[in-house]
Amino acid sequence: MSEKISRKNNEAKRLLDEANRKAREGSFAYELTAASLENHIDELEKIELTSKVSPAFEMLDFRISAPNLRTGSAPLEFVSKLTEEVRKTLGYAALRLMQGGINRKRVPRDLYADLDLRLEGLLPGSSRFIISAAAERDLLDDGLSKRAIERVFSVLDSEGRGAEFLDSVNDLGPLGAKSLRNFLKVIRSHDAEAEFTWTFAGEKVRYWQGSKKVLDSVASALEVTEVIEEEKVLLAGKVELLSKRERIDLRSYEGSLIKILYPKRLLPSVSELHLEQEVSLYCQVTETENPLTNESSIFYELLEIRS
Repeated sequence: MSEKISRKNNEAKRLLDEANRKAREGSFAYELTAASLENHIDELEKIELTSKVSPAFEMLDFRISAPNLRTGSAPLEFVSKLTEEVRKTLGYAALRLMQGGINRKRVPRDLYADLDLRLEGLLPGSSRFIISAAAERDLLDDGLSKRAIERVFSVLDSEGRGAEFLDSVNDLGPLGAKSLRNFLKVIRSHDAEAEFTWTFAGEKVRYWQGSKKVLDSVASALEVTEVIEEEKVLLAGKVELLSKRERIDLRSYEGSLIKILYPKRLLPSVSELHLEQEVSLYCQVTETENPLTNESSIFYELLEIRS
C-alpha cells in the first residue's frame, strides 16, 4: 500500500512542477491546478506517513496555519515548544485520570512510558505535526491515551464557556490546563490558526478547528480559570449510578444528587459497590471558577470509601 501511495505522490509532484512552470508563464488555470495538486500531495504524504504507523497508536495531527509557516518548515524553537507542551498536557491529563488530586506536580516516568508519545513526522501545509500515543485499548475500547486525549479535546470543544468548560477543566486538572494554555499561547504568538485531528485505526475520532477568535477565547479562559481546593467532606447516601468512566452518582439522605469523580487507582474499590448500596464516601471538594463569565461549579473527588 505504501509503495502504491509513493508512486502516486511522485507522479503528483511531477505534475505540480509542470503546473507551476506554466503558472509562472501567466496561466491562471494552471495556478488553480497547482493549488489542487498541492492539497492532493499533502493528503498523500499524510496517508503515507500514517500507513507506516501501527493501528495500536492514537494519531494526533496538529495543523498550524500562519503566514511564516507556508513553506511547510518551522523554527526549531516553535517545534520544540509545541511538542513539549503536548507532552506535558497529555502527561498531566493521564496523571489526573490515574491518581486524582490537583496538587501532584510531577508526572512519573512510567506514566510517560505508558503513553509512549512520539513525533512521527512533520508535513507541509502550513506546518503539520503528527504525534502518536500508545493506544493499549482494552476489550471495552478504553485506554489511558484515549481518555487523556478526550479530556484535552473536551476543553477545546467548550470554547472556554459554560458548564462544559468548567467540567472539562476540572477533569483535566490545573497543571494540564496550564500546559494546554501554554500550547495555545505558542500558536497565538505566530498569529496562527489551528486544526487538530485525532484518528485511531484509520478512522477520525475527534476534530477541532481553532480560528484566531476561538483560540483567543479558550486561551483567555484558561489563563484566568482556577481550580481551588476547598474542604474535605464525608458524604452519605445511596449509590444511584456507577460508571467505569470514573463517575459515581450518590443520592444523599437529604434527597440531593451528588456527582463524584474518582481516579482509576480506586477502580478496584469502586467496582465492589452496587446500585442502591448505602455508603459513606470521603471526598475532596474543589471549586472551578471562570472570572470571564462569572461562572463557577463545585466538584467532588473520591478519596476513600469509608463504608
